[in-house]
Amino acid sequence: MLFASKLPGITVPDINLVEYVLSECESKSGADHTLFVDSSTDESLTVAQVKSQAFRFAAGLRSRYDIQAGDVVAIFARNSISFPIAAYGVVASGATCTPANPSYTPKELAHQLSDSRCKAIIVGDGLHETVAEALTHVSHTVEHILSMDEARKCAPHSIYEVMEAEPAADGTTPFASGQPLSFSTAPAFICYSSGTTGKPKGVLLTHANMVANAMQINGLKQLDVPTGNTEGFETFLGLAPFCHAYGLSYVLHSSVALGGKIVIMPTYSFESFLQTIQDYRITFGYLVPPIVCALSKDPRVDRFDLSTMHTVLSGGASLSPTLIEATELRLPGIKVVQGYGMSEMSPAVTMLATSHKNPASIGVLLPNCEAKVIDDEGNEVGVSTDGELCFRGPNVMLGYLDNPSATLEIFDDQGFLHTGDIGYVDASGFFYITDRKKEIIKFKGFQVAPSELEGLLAEHPDIEDAAVMAVYDDSQATEIPKGYFVMRKREDDSFIDEITRAHAVVAWLHERIAKYKRLRGGFAIIDHIPRSPAGKIIRNSLRTMDHVSSRESSGSVFSI
Repeated sequence: MLFASKLPGITVPDINLVEYVLSECESKSGADHTLFVDSSTDESLTVAQVKSQAFRFAAGLRSRYDIQAGDVVAIFARNSISFPIAAYGVVASGATCTPANPSYTPKELAHQLSDSRCKAIIVGDGLHETVAEALTHVSHTVEHILSMDEARKCAPHSIYEVMEAEPAADGTTPFASGQPLSFSTAPAFICYSSGTTGKPKGVLLTHANMVANAMQINGLKQLDVPTGNTEGFETFLGLAPFCHAYGLSYVLHSSVALGGKIVIMPTYSFESFLQTIQDYRITFGYLVPPIVCALSKDPRVDRFDLSTMHTVLSGGASLSPTLIEATELRLPGIKVVQGYGMSEMSPAVTMLATSHKNPASIGVLLPNCEAKVIDDEGNEVGVSTDGELCFRGPNVMLGYLDNPSATLEIFDDQGFLHTGDIGYVDASGFFYITDRKKEIIKFKGFQVAPSELEGLLAEHPDIEDAAVMAVYDDSQATEIPKGYFVMRKREDDSFIDEITRAHAVVAWLHERIAKYKRLRGGFAIIDHIPRSPAGKIIRNSLRTMDHVSSRESSGSVFSI
């Protein structure tokens, strides 16, 4: 049984992604509209300034560095007000941008630079040493190294020095020449998957993919409940990482195309996050589950005025209805909605609008998308039946870079992308996630969903963050669930006190679940849960942090 979106269809224009995003923004809010603000410095850029700087940078990439359509330029930088200028400039020039996670080690970065065969790299402040070491491991010569130059020193080969050398914009744009032959097949971005299996793969996202996703996201938002916002535009929090499709598509593309204002946070702490919402009167936040969890129970929330924020969209992992309700109860002016997707879908494929009253759901299909749910034998199943979720639509990637076997593995002969996520669709067209196909724990024939236990653990007041994964018990010849806890800090709390509280958490959890779901693998107290930039748990990293044998599976506690 195929499921089709019930939302009005879209017609995706054949256009450069940057031309679409900035022209839409200017038509809605005007050239003098403040588009980007840096929360750490209060520096701001209008639409006209963004266009001028990005277009001049695009011209400089072509004239000085011979960057052409088909070339790849990497960006290795944290979120900053300079990031969109660099990214827009690269894509406007006709080249392809590959953003890399600024937390990468030199060897991790080297893999992406080698795999993408980038011709140039733009480096953010404080990251040049990592790049220098990475380049010693790269398999080809990266011809040009440019500085992001957030400090505006206009040093040689910085993006600002490049754009300053170009004549002031006179109404000309980079789009008249030097563009790819087809925007439906030319990648605008190569985003790298989080690498839950093997090394990260390059995800080819075309101009058409990302224009479509911006249009789809904004089409869904037409269903949102009116907020009474008198500004005439939304003020979005630019916290989601721009190195990831989540930050690119939701913040730098769809939110800009809506004519919004983007307040960019270069660094994150929970208090600075709250302060930014208060000071800049944020109305809409794209967040990840741990931050939503903190909003529901961290006492520091009460010290700040968050009354302007009406919507939080959470992505990366599903939230439990209880956690959503707890957040909305604590912050009555805020609606918490969820979206679902992956980098391979630009990334969004389902979303909830604030008019939907279904906190358990990950949303409805975005415009022009189709889905099917299949069982273990590949047969399509109907409504309210669990199976693997598969999607196709104009936002679905072209494929993996230079990896035809992986591309063939994730697509079927009908063009559906197989997500590896288990879920179902109800009769009203709402989608639900029950777990990840490869992450389900098989305990003596029973299936245990880590996401269910993680959702429950997130509700406990002593848990800051949590993950559950399988360890193997040789004595029983079966997988058993183990918990990984980040404990909420208390004053004068010793490690022994943390152990006692962690045992209480386990007892609390076991009262709420069937016996076969219990944490028979014990638990570990750790400093943080490793997550991708989009908030998904990187379970391979948990395995490297801790190796558990059957001798430790009786409920013992140890710190990593």
